[in-house]
Amino acid sequence: MSTVSTLVNACLMPAYDGRVPPDWVLRALDEGIAGVGLFGTNLLSSGGPLREDIVDPLRAVRPDALIALDEEGGDVTRLDYHRGSVYPGNHALGTVDDPELTRQVALAIGSDLREAGINLCLGPCADVNSRPNNPIIGVRSFGAGPGLVARHTQAFVRGLQERGVAATLKHFPGHGDTGTDSHTALPDIHRDLDALRVLDLPPFAGGIAAGAKAVMTGHIRLPHLAELPATLSHRVVTGLLREELGYEGVVISDALEMAPILDRWGFGGAAVLAWAAGVDLVLLGATDGEKILPEVHRAVEDALREGTLSLDRLEEAAARVAALRAWAAPAEAARRDRSPATGSGIGLDAARRALTTTGPPLVTAEGPVHTVRLVGSTNMAVGTAPWGLEPALELLGALASSTDVEHGTDPQDIPLPATGPVAVVVRDAGLDPWQSAALRSLRRRRPDLVTVEMGLGAQTSGTDTRLLLTRGAGLANAVAAAERLTGRTRTDPLRD
Repeated sequence: MSTVSTLVNACLMPAYDGRVPPDWVLRALDEGIAGVGLFGTNLLSSGGPLREDIVDPLRAVRPDALIALDEEGGDVTRLDYHRGSVYPGNHALGTVDDPELTRQVALAIGSDLREAGINLCLGPCADVNSRPNNPIIGVRSFGAGPGLVARHTQAFVRGLQERGVAATLKHFPGHGDTGTDSHTALPDIHRDLDALRVLDLPPFAGGIAAGAKAVMTGHIRLPHLAELPATLSHRVVTGLLREELGYEGVVISDALEMAPILDRWGFGGAAVLAWAAGVDLVLLGATDGEKILPEVHRAVEDALREGTLSLDRLEEAAARVAALRAWAAPAEAARRDRSPATGSGIGLDAARRALTTTGPPLVTAEGPVHTVRLVGSTNMAVGTAPWGLEPALELLGALASSTDVEHGTDPQDIPLPATGPVAVVVRDAGLDPWQSAALRSLRRRRPDLVTVEMGLGAQTSGTDTRLLLTRGAGLANAVAAAERLTGRTRTDPLRD
């Protein structure tokens, strides 16, 4: 292979379709690609342990490959994509506001990732959720204040990296003030640099101070700073992140397959712009990369010929990625990890502490609970991971019946038991007019029902209704809520 091809491969992270790595991925690893990104699409089909099915075949070709996935806890999980996370996510941890607890949860997540053979975690979210109706961040953020988010970002980074798993701060320079999901359209954030420095950058500065090995750019546009999206902007990546914040580690792009990037620039054009801006490792996304890699290589050859990308820039990027691979190599990670073991039970303990109630006091259910789940829309970051109270109540032997109600159903057509304890389960109902209307209707029919809000909980209820806020929709959050409703306690681990 040519020098250029070797450098490009060293700065690329593709994905593939299916569960078991296909031959083209193994060949690409042998030819020097930096690693592989795993997504929900790789985990949909059943099989053996993730390590045996996926990781071991990859490492047999390249032992120091970066193998990455999104593991934020709470709503965004890949290790527990079939059942829901055994850890609460950032919003729950920020609600408790105990940085040592956050570090302990991150230690446990890091242990799970290490056991599965994952050495690059695409988390934590360092975004300050300053806009309550943000459609993509929400409970993925530690909170709405930069100081709160900064101290928990630092704790999470330290916990993960004590286990030898590289942490990734995302989505630089801050995705918390968007009203648009960047998976589908390009959000504009109308903040000037002074406002960014006060509101959005402190968590990234804190995470960098804690030693974060990677920072992921966001597909967001800041018109006061640059015309291009942050991922493709030299002003944002090199000027703001490198020069102002002094960051020297690996910069990772968010997935280039996301519509606002792919539709305008394509994989090849976007990759060239990202590298020219100062990005080191280009994450292509969940789309099978076999046909994408040649497109990227051709685009780089054209850019080098035209002078829009330099060989020096690729060499710099490749060197940073190589240093990260060396740091995160399994043997090195094991040598550094001297922290005491932390079991997954810390997740349920944290979820219990995050529970909040409003309205009249909750009365412990006398007998099994009927659940009605109002199924709203979700986003691509969350994917299809299950959520709700039903599995948790089943674990406690306390489920009477369950009904899922599809979005848009006429509230009068929603079945509701006439007797027995009822919990209506929602996610971000205050942001969804249909869920809000359905709740009002159901409360008129059963004033004694309990609303279990598994999202942010903004404007879900008045003071006269019983509301249980879980601060996230992971399995740990659900079990904690089921315990509170029933008075029963789960003593066995949520994951064997």
